[in-house]
Amino acid sequence: MQPYKLKYHKNSVLLIAMVGIPVFFISLMLYCLFNLPTSLSEPSTLILICLSVIFMATTLLWITRTQIFVTSKVQINEKGFRFKLKRTSFLYRRTNFFCHWDNVTSVTEMFDNHNGGYFYKVVFKNPHFVGYFSPLKKYEKEADRFFTELQFYKESYNIPLQLPLDIKLKPTKSFE
Repeated sequence: MQPYKLKYHKNSVLLIAMVGIPVFFISLMLYCLFNLPTSLSEPSTLILICLSVIFMATTLLWITRTQIFVTSKVQINEKGFRFKLKRTSFLYRRTNFFCHWDNVTSVTEMFDNHNGGYFYKVVFKNPHFVGYFSPLKKYEKEADRFFTELQFYKESYNIPLQLPLDIKLKPTKSFE
């Protein structure tokens, strides 16, 4: 089968980066501020703080776009599920991964309210991790074909479809 070009990320990596990087930069900025000479003027201190905040935001944006959301090549066939990251990222240990269908726990299609598109959550058993795949810009049709093929293998190998949380928690009439 043909490989699909998709963006790959893991929520755990995203969360660690979104919390860890600002904490690191703020700690570094405070350390530098407390070690500045007292003779430094207020405008100079304010400029230094503004520059460090701008640098932190730019670095966080760069890491998010290039190191967290990484372009990947995904292949699915009767043997299993394979993805390979197009470029290396210091945040991901695995750049090439393959597993048989019995190692896939669940497959979910979810709507992204922020970007207005769909992404696909695939849960793996061994090693246990959750991968998120979303379409690249201008590759939405390819992502639709990917999910159609993924649905076929899901049904063929009896992989459960995990419903999004908001659908699962609908109230029942049993409490009336």
